[in-house]
Amino acid sequence: MLPNEIAGKYELRGTLGAGAMGTVYDAVDRMIERRVAIKVVKRPPPGDPEGEEAHGRFRREAQAAGRLSHNNIVGVYDYGENADSAWIVMELVEAGSLKDRLDKKERFPVAEIVRVMEQVLAALAYSHGRGVVHRDIKPANIMLAHDGTVKMADFGIARLENSSMTQVGTIMGTPSYMAPEQLRGETVDARADIWAAGVMLYQLLTGEKPFDGGLAALMHKALHTEPVPPSQLSVTTPRAFDAVVAKALAKRPEDRWPTAIAFAEAIRNAAVASAVPADAPAEAEDSEATMVAVARPAAAAAAPRLVDPFDAAPAVAVPPPQPPAAPAPPPKRKAPVALIAGGGVAALIAAGVAGFLLLSGNGGQPVPPDQIAQAVPQQDAEHLASEQRAQEEAARTAAEQRAREQQADQARAEAQRQAVEQRTREEAARLQAAREDSDRAHRQAEQARLEADQRAEAARQQQQAEARQEEERRRAERLRAELPLAGAAAASAAPCSLLTWTATPTTLTVSGVIRRGGEAAVRQAIAARGIPPETVRLQLSPFDGPYCQVLDLVRPVAAVPEAAPQVELLGTQPLAKGELLRMEVAMPPAPAQLYVAYFMQSGEVAQLVASRPEQANARARLGDPSGSFTGWEVDEPFGTDLALVFASDRSIFPQRRPVVEQADAYLSALATGIRQAQAQGGRVTVRAMIIETVQRR
Repeated sequence: MLPNEIAGKYELRGTLGAGAMGTVYDAVDRMIERRVAIKVVKRPPPGDPEGEEAHGRFRREAQAAGRLSHNNIVGVYDYGENADSAWIVMELVEAGSLKDRLDKKERFPVAEIVRVMEQVLAALAYSHGRGVVHRDIKPANIMLAHDGTVKMADFGIARLENSSMTQVGTIMGTPSYMAPEQLRGETVDARADIWAAGVMLYQLLTGEKPFDGGLAALMHKALHTEPVPPSQLSVTTPRAFDAVVAKALAKRPEDRWPTAIAFAEAIRNAAVASAVPADAPAEAEDSEATMVAVARPAAAAAAPRLVDPFDAAPAVAVPPPQPPAAPAPPPKRKAPVALIAGGGVAALIAAGVAGFLLLSGNGGQPVPPDQIAQAVPQQDAEHLASEQRAQEEAARTAAEQRAREQQADQARAEAQRQAVEQRTREEAARLQAAREDSDRAHRQAEQARLEADQRAEAARQQQQAEARQEEERRRAERLRAELPLAGAAAASAAPCSLLTWTATPTTLTVSGVIRRGGEAAVRQAIAARGIPPETVRLQLSPFDGPYCQVLDLVRPVAAVPEAAPQVELLGTQPLAKGELLRMEVAMPPAPAQLYVAYFMQSGEVAQLVASRPEQANARARLGDPSGSFTGWEVDEPFGTDLALVFASDRSIFPQRRPVVEQADAYLSALATGIRQAQAQGGRVTVRAMIIETVQRR
């Protein structure tokens, strides 16, 4: 139900979701008729540090999101709290999350990925500009509205600028999407959100996360390995995205995209670069540009020109002009018929005159008197014939001379042509020989350079390998020396705990019982010694119960691991009513008295084994029915109990304690007994074990 403070303003329509922390309601603002989502959580009881921390995160979510007003961020309209509850009134997004679609193995086209990432990065750019680092970017916090709008939600662990809400060493967030500095518990800034957005981009492109596995394996991969490029996992992913993702997932924050705006621009550029194949010829038609052919001379082909699609004047496609038609061959020149005909007429006239003169000789008929005046004298005719013959001979001689000169000119031209060709061939041969000599010398020099580079590279790699080996040796020595120190620091790091540790040259194991929430202090103590996370194994049993006084009392006498008794619970936890509590104890390598005390949440303690002598390295099986002993049967009160198993080389209590007594009285006697045993040079070791009991399973 809605708190009374807002029940009058909002009309409850239904429940959108519920969990251990609270409930999200579907409601309507009665005044402005706006549908909203109202998240209501219970206030923690006084003295509950974890609850107070969760409440603080809830309030900071309202503070972080409330100072942001952006189309891609779920809006926060109101916040309030009373003695019992706290609530946030926020924008209702009626759609699923990006995680829902990824869980269905849905694959996104590149254009859709670009659209989603642009809106996510727009929201991040806006929030970063106002001093808010989200710190939990992941698909579950990215909502997809029905109209396609992307909405960023859940600023529960957001870091406000200049705030001190997160101390160094505190790890908050979702491991698969946490940047290396976030996994190391360092102070983070906006570049941690860039990393998380890069993980999400990788997941959208490939359907897989770049780093996976358990927490230790995931931390190792995120801190020390590089993911497979997206284009190698998905054939639909353009290779241009590989470099974009690699820069977003750079190990060092300063190597990532400096801002969300720069990241978004790189994504857009990668999408544009992948739209046209890289090896497309320059003459290919561009799908988004107008091709305009520019007129060229007929001997050259027309080349296309790309026109800006945003030119003011509309562009049109103009086909290249056709080359001009080849000119028609000139008509063959006809013989000068008129001149030839004229010449023939002149010859005929001359022949006629000559015939006339010949026929007019003495042997012929006398010339009529009227033609005598027109006749040519005989001597003139002979003279003309002689001149004609002389002219013809001169013409023949001149023609022969011209023919001889023409033949000589042709011979000289042919000789010159052959000489030029010979010189050209000789020059070409000389140039070819020079090129071959130059190429051979270049190849020899290049081969020598490559061999020198290879030798230098081999020497460099050998030096690097030797340096790495030496560094690994020194690191192993440092690790071997640091592991015991880190184990001791971890065992004493968290109050209300009883921890032991074992170390090999390469691994550290910390085990024992610890109050719930104390694991972070253990991890921080180990990290402070510079121990790699992958070398650490934590076997911690967290509990909620009034056992801090017990653990603080016995912690000073907790021995090194090999001297403490080893305890193994027989059966499966939690133990149900009517089942038997049974355990097997491996004694230390020295004879000792065995004690087993069972602390309950009721404030009482039962002495299951008051004092029992055991040999060195003996294995004692406890709780099995035997004779009149029916075993330790589980009964109420149920909950979280604590069993302490002591091994002492002398009696701790001077007289037998009651089977069941108040824990305060037992602890007082136990403290006195331990002090007296230690004052006498005795040795007391202890091992703790958490026992969970229930009414039924």
